[in-house]
Amino acid sequence: MPITFTGFHHAGVLVTDVERAAAFYEQVLGLENLERPDFGFPGRWYDLKNGHQLHLLGTTDIPAHSTNLPRFDRHIALTVPDLQKTAEELTEMGYPFSLGTGRGGAAQIFLRDPDGNMIELR
Repeated sequence: MPITFTGFHHAGVLVTDVERAAAFYEQVLGLENLERPDFGFPGRWYDLKNGHQLHLLGTTDIPAHSTNLPRFDRHIALTVPDLQKTAEELTEMGYPFSLGTGRGGAAQIFLRDPDGNMIELR
């Protein structure tokens, strides 16, 4: 019998430079920093709204990733109110991304944080 769960709480991604990653998540994605306990290693927590969080976990070793933007890779997906406007804002910032199409023909944006973690915007 499978376990029962009531919803999603948080996702954690590995980063090699917490401050560099924080600049991406705060300045490019506009995430709000949350208070984080001292776990003895660097990190940052973010509020994704509706009780959801993103945790950055500082490390010196991240598995290699492809530099292109494949559709299927480790990632988090965030919902944005206007995908076209978001694409325009990323272009204005000079931040590289690619466009894709998901189930039912829904448009998506794919970009990577400084450590290669994929971010899907839909």
